[in-house]
Amino acid sequence: MGEGNIIITTTATDGRRTDTRDRIRATALEIFSERGWEGATLREIADRLGITRPALYYHFASKEAILDSIHDELARSVDEIIEWAGTQPTGAATRASVLDRLSALMVGQWGPFMHFAQREDDAMRALKGTAAFIKRMNALGDILSPEDTVAARIRARLALDALFMAGARSERLGGTQTERHEEALTIAKQLTR
Repeated sequence: MGEGNIIITTTATDGRRTDTRDRIRATALEIFSERGWEGATLREIADRLGITRPALYYHFASKEAILDSIHDELARSVDEIIEWAGTQPTGAATRASVLDRLSALMVGQWGPFMHFAQREDDAMRALKGTAAFIKRMNALGDILSPEDTVAARIRARLALDALFMAGARSERLGGTQTERHEEALTIAKQLTR
């Protein structure tokens, strides 16, 4: 998997590889985003995939298990960025690259998840990986903080919040997705110089 994206492959009769778990995660995320956490059902996920519920249960026992798995994939994507940053010299260029990489994740495959996460607080609080993800966000905040001061740490967290907000608050912010993400990235970089 490159840059942490969930890669979805499908199989046609020509024998290409199918990754059923990835297809389930992608379809479930679509349904979670469309119908909300409470409105989404395993039956609907199975129906949209064209598989039986027992086949779905073979891979995931519940909606929570699917959401945990999606969240784990996002966590791996963030870990890759943190690990990469650890190999780079500290400085403005590295902070800007970290922000570019995070923004690319949020504009790409993880955009729908970010939007879902902002709207579905209860589902997100129940995730088994939430505490570990908070630690990842703290690590990113440390990487993005140009100095060890309260003001710099606040600016680093605001930079992260700007990136998350651009994808999750589209109704309130207006503009296109591209415009919101470009503006959020510009603001985030200004905050972390």
